[in-house]
Amino acid sequence: MGSFVPISNRSLFRTIGEIGDRDTETEVVLIENDIDARPFSAQVLACLPPLPWSVSPQDLTNPIRQDLRHLRVCSVDPPGCRDIDDAL
Repeated sequence: MGSFVPISNRSLFRTIGEIGDRDTETEVVLIENDIDARPFSAQVLACLPPLPWSVSPQDLTNPIRQDLRHLRVCSVDPPGCRDIDDAL
């Protein structure tokens, strides 16, 4: 068992929200895993293909592919990985 630390030795860093609230619980998971969910910088956005960009008709009709654009995903592949396939 770990060592006991009295509550008086702790400090409140910030209030996140109510326990059980979905947005609060999501924020806690992001904080605990050191995931930065802020909007992308202009420098990052400059790396994207120019708009308007769209999925090719061949990709949309390919039975092997599934359109997941409505979901938020992030890659957990290591830096330098060329086949980004481990997504959450």
